[in-house]
Amino acid sequence: MIKDYLNQTATLKTTTGYNEYGEPVSSTKTISCRFEMKRKLVRDKQGNQVVSEATMYCIDSIGPDDRVVYNGKEYVVITVSEIVDLDGKITHYEVAL
Repeated sequence: MIKDYLNQTATLKTTTGYNEYGEPVSSTKTISCRFEMKRKLVRDKQGNQVVSEATMYCIDSIGPDDRVVYNGKEYVVITVSEIVDLDGKITHYEVAL
């Protein structure tokens, strides 16, 4: 059902490790998503209140500190919320960027 609304694409950069210089090494893939440019206050993984520039909805698993490139701009994932149906199965993710 949510797949019908995921009519935009973005590039997901998932951190897979670190090189010998301590820099993150990432893999990239194109994902289907729904992007909303709207600022709101959210809490990061340390519990600090930060401003989210956008919200993205997708069915691909995403973690904090991953990066998303949309319309040529790179965003850092602040928080990820799992959205579940009445059976408790994950239907999609809400990602604060």
